Amino acid sequence: MTIRALKPQLSSNRGRVTRWRAVAALIACVWTGLAFGAEEFPTRTMRMVIPFPAGGPADFVGRLYSQHLTDLWGQQVVIDNRSGASGIIGTDAAVRSNPDGYTLLFGAGSSLTIIPILMKNLPYDVFRDLSLIGLVANAPHVLAVRVSLPAKSVKELVAMAKQQPGKYTFATSGTGGVVHMAGELFKYHAGIDILHVPFKGGAPATVALLAGEVDMMVNDLSAVLVHVKSGKLLALAASHTRRLAPLPNTPTFSELGMPGIVSSTWWAIAVPVKTPAAVQARIVTAHNKVLARPGYIERLSDLAMEPLVLTPEQTAAFIKREIDMWQKVVTATNVRID
Repeated sequence: MTIRALKPQLSSNRGRVTRWRAVAALIACVWTGLAFGAEEFPTRTMRMVIPFPAGGPADFVGRLYSQHLTDLWGQQVVIDNRSGASGIIGTDAAVRSNPDGYTLLFGAGSSLTIIPILMKNLPYDVFRDLSLIGLVANAPHVLAVRVSLPAKSVKELVAMAKQQPGKYTFATSGTGGVVHMAGELFKYHAGIDILHVPFKGGAPATVALLAGEVDMMVNDLSAVLVHVKSGKLLALAASHTRRLAPLPNTPTFSELGMPGIVSSTWWAIAVPVKTPAAVQARIVTAHNKVLARPGYIERLSDLAMEPLVLTPEQTAAFIKREIDMWQKVVTATNVRID
């Protein structure tokens, strides 16, 4: 091949090299911009979507968390209560938000684990559409009964319920919620038939129990502790892996021969799945700092709750275990949302 014939080929190769260099430079600029943005993140007000109404436990814990996050970042974290449809509306709104890290989802165990089991064709999938940051707080459950109930232990309660199936009742904050499923979990492992009485919220359910309109409930310790300590309710067992500090004399279900009864109300932080990894890392770091703050830990303790520090991977594994557990309960008890 002559030198003259080689010239077009050399020119073509130089053109390709030039184009590749331009592409490489563009990619480098993009990565530099992302890295710089992540280092500076956040630079403006953030939004945290709570899929439940103001004034409830999720809203209270969410605002506590956002206050500490605001303090750490020096940027306001604004609460956006998007309630409705058992948490589906707010969760979907967070999933569809701009994946830039400036919208956080304050997700609840019920909307992330139980509702996806009970309701098909949801507009979101937890593992497909969300990146999990970590758990915010854990509120262990206890089995509490009205003080006028003859049974003063789980053994006596189970014996009474087996003697008269369908006579005794348990209150919940609504069908399909974690408190409802915790009651069904107790029914399943105890092998008893007790009647579910749903209320519109945890407060009305607790009031009904205090008034003796229902016989029992499995609810957050934070919801019943003050009434147990005042003698208006009796705590028979804790749905936890260990005895609860505020109720040291109340045995766990495991101690009573029912190790499968472990339940709690919990909340987790998540972001849209396409949020840049560098930004997610910044959020994870800040999240872990919040959970380690003495003021945050002490306030949760006052509410009979506890922080649960997990990595994003551990959080995903935790949620998968919860889904597996509740799936078994739903299948065994045939729970449905009408």
